[in-house]
Amino acid sequence: MSKNIIKVLIVDDSAFVRKVLIHMLSKSPFIEVLGTARDGE
Repeated sequence: MSKNIIKVLIVDDSAFVRKVLIHMLSKSPFIEVLGTARDGE
């Protein structure tokens, strides 16, 4: 049985929010944080 892993890109202008989201999402074995960006450009 293969796992369905959700791949996430975190985009937020706040470095603190990005750090918190990475920490929270990385706890799940079903979520992979692919990267971060400070804006949509």
